[in-house]
Amino acid sequence: MARHLDAILDSIEDGVFIANRDGYALKVNAAYEQLTGMSKAELIGKNVEELKKAGLFNLAPITPEIVATGRPASSIQVTRDNRSMTIDGKPVRDPDGTVSLVVLYARDITLMARMRERISRQQELIETYQHQMDFFIREGGGITNFIAENSAMKRLMDLLRRVAATDAVALVLGETGVGKELFARMIHEASPRREKPFVKVDCASIPENLIESELFGYAPGAFTGAHPKGRVGFFEMAEGGTIFLDEIGEMPLLLQSKLLRVLQDRELTPVGSSRARKTDVRVIAATNRNLEAEARVGTFRSDLFFRLRVAVLEIPPLRDRPDDILPLARLFLQRFGARYRKRAAFSLEVERVLAHYNWPGNVRELENLIEGLVITCDGEIAADDLPTAMRVKECPLPAAAMGGPGGAMATGGPSPAASCPDATPDWDRPYKDVLAAFEHDYLERAIAHFGTVGEAARRLGLDRTTIFRKMKKASGE
Repeated sequence: MARHLDAILDSIEDGVFIANRDGYALKVNAAYEQLTGMSKAELIGKNVEELKKAGLFNLAPITPEIVATGRPASSIQVTRDNRSMTIDGKPVRDPDGTVSLVVLYARDITLMARMRERISRQQELIETYQHQMDFFIREGGGITNFIAENSAMKRLMDLLRRVAATDAVALVLGETGVGKELFARMIHEASPRREKPFVKVDCASIPENLIESELFGYAPGAFTGAHPKGRVGFFEMAEGGTIFLDEIGEMPLLLQSKLLRVLQDRELTPVGSSRARKTDVRVIAATNRNLEAEARVGTFRSDLFFRLRVAVLEIPPLRDRPDDILPLARLFLQRFGARYRKRAAFSLEVERVLAHYNWPGNVRELENLIEGLVITCDGEIAADDLPTAMRVKECPLPAAAMGGPGGAMATGGPSPAASCPDATPDWDRPYKDVLAAFEHDYLERAIAHFGTVGEAARRLGLDRTTIFRKMKKASGE
């Protein structure tokens, strides 16, 4: 039987290392020779400490632990040539119960780890493609069915088609909620890269200390806790396709310089690596911030801004394209009605209110409102079903107070919706008091809409002191 022991050990696919209680190698099999690159003659008789110094995976702590405790032990280790190994050790006892031998089984799991990582990456790509498919279904075919009744939006859609046909860097501008991500996806879907991934990166949601490694990946051992095989970044995941850098205005200045190099040289360097890799990715960026103004004061790199400003698509807010409001509302009503299997319709009064509302949250606010109405209402949606803030009776303001065509109110001023005076005016009040009250209400709503007195003054073409003086006068102070 003893003469067949070597043949039996060699038939085992895992590496086998048998040591005595003092840690000296007594037997190894062929698989262990293959794992270590050392012959049986070089291994047998060596102590585990010697083998550790020779650069083999570390058996030293396991053997004495098993001898001392009499219990099996396991370890996962990475060799100097970056292979991952599992080491499982079991005790062999004498008749009196003393541990006399330790049998260690070594298995190379490098391939398994690589397959697991590859599966993880494939899953991410599957989720990306699924997201794109959901978008295609949700948006009813993307660019071909996009609603644009407004003339400015029609011109913007023509520009989008021209931009999509190229590989140029695109910059999508607009207020929160106007649909910047939708436009980025439409650019991708209408481009020659449509069959490749579309990868969205929310620059505002990634911690500053992680965004570089998330974008460009990292090399093995780049930092404490890094995966031993490294990690690919979003740019590599988007290879051949499009990467959408949402909220790019939130990107740290140091990373902006690295992004600039990627755009200029079409190559990137993973964190912890000295080797640059070529990349073929179309970049679309978006922001609701004024990058030009920020570039002037140094909070955004001017060279990156000029590099991004190749093909600019500026989406107007919903309040500036009122002829799109009802078509969009009806589209959302149809979409959510189908999703929730409910039949719903707008009353004429609801359509009137929707058409005249200011929509500070833009298309996103409209979409969320309609979804909520479909869920909570049955049949015809009445004005009483709308939020209280939208149901306040509207008083059209005179054109002069509105700033005239294209004036302050037309470019983002406060909504004309306000509490109306009674049908019969109070003729006992002096005209100047009525005008002062109206002026106070108008300015108060302007400050609430724009957020600060300074911004309201800028948008209305007034001085801050003028606003304070008029409001103080109307309050009778």
